[in-house]
Amino acid sequence: MSETVENGSTPDRLAGRVEAYEPDELDRLDEQLIALVLLRAQRARGRQLDRRVSGLPMSPLARENAMLRRYAERMGREGTAIALAVLALSRRR
Repeated sequence: MSETVENGSTPDRLAGRVEAYEPDELDRLDEQLIALVLLRAQRARGRQLDRRVSGLPMSPLARENAMLRRYAERMGREGTAIALAVLALSRRR
């Protein structure tokens, strides 16, 4: 529902808020984060393949636990969730 004042115009508090979307610094940072996460997942899958070919476990649990701790220490509970998502992406084939 659109809000109007007596003369049919939009209220001052809404004026200027509807504008064309332009990418900003946050969008650029998001793109960089996505690219880095995908690169990390790709590199992790390569290491997993190398380990599997050598007869080793795909991923050393100590390394994964250290990663989880590092993310949690820097970002709290949300960091743990991010780390788990990164690990899940790294395991995806």
